[in-house]
Amino acid sequence: MQIDITLFLVLLFFAVVFISQALLLPAAGSKAKSKQLANRLKETQSNLDEESRSLLHEHYMRSLTPLDRRLVQVKAFESMKRTLELSGLDWTLTQTLGMTSGICLSVGFIIFLVNQPWYVVIAGMIFVWVILHVILQKRISDRLSKFEEQLPDALDIVRRMLQAGQPVTQAFNEVGNEMPAPIGVEFKNTFNLLNYGYDMRLAIIQMAERTPTVSMLAFSSAVLLQKETGGNLSENLEKVSKVLRARFKLARKIKTISAESRLSAWILVLSPFVLFMGMSVLHPDYVRPLYEDPRGIKLISFGIVSLFIGSLWIRKIINFEV
Repeated sequence: MQIDITLFLVLLFFAVVFISQALLLPAAGSKAKSKQLANRLKETQSNLDEESRSLLHEHYMRSLTPLDRRLVQVKAFESMKRTLELSGLDWTLTQTLGMTSGICLSVGFIIFLVNQPWYVVIAGMIFVWVILHVILQKRISDRLSKFEEQLPDALDIVRRMLQAGQPVTQAFNEVGNEMPAPIGVEFKNTFNLLNYGYDMRLAIIQMAERTPTVSMLAFSSAVLLQKETGGNLSENLEKVSKVLRARFKLARKIKTISAESRLSAWILVLSPFVLFMGMSVLHPDYVRPLYEDPRGIKLISFGIVSLFIGSLWIRKIINFEV
């Protein structure tokens, strides 16, 4: 009987976390999904000569600690390191793995001391990694969203510097000095690479990889296109800036229109949990068979899975890629 109740609470706990994340993570500020822009960037990167690729890889490996260089050779750890870089956190891969593993073992040991079943111990340890994933994804979303909001102003600064006769390298430096993080830091890093003699394509590609948004891909495509074919970069950046501002205006309008749908989604998703909690307080005997009877546990499991699928479906409906 105690095992059934514990299983129910574990399922309920994970359900609330996963369902809330399915609705909380916004479409704005997410990684770019524009296939045409992404393919164009990959095509530009594939056209780099072997020496440039080697220089790009060497610069990246040199920025890592000796232990991280060995860990990133494993695909899973390489992906985790990439996630840390996108989140903007100044954590090494070794520190993240060590800290999370320590918390994970501590949580598992505490759950074991309170005489919980083995699967609850495993669930608690897995949940620590889930929390880390949720935190990193939220950080990535916030960072990329802020970067996209700052980019039109940064392009205006670059355009004015070019119109004043300054080189694009100095324009990047001006953005790095004038704009706050994260865009100021990114443009400053790009300026440093250009100042050290890196090719424009290498510096822009690295910048686009650190901030893989639709806005950044549009900016990088404009700069690389001007680098390869020539043209008026100032005029191109002005057009890109206008398009980005119109895109944000449309995104905010869509968010305002869909606000009622988002509220309805939260009500539909949270009402079963609120109803259960209220009935547990007011009429505990009425809901006790739901988690004491094995059939009740099966119904709860099916309901949680269905609710999670429904929340993903709702998120798909109310979120639009602009």
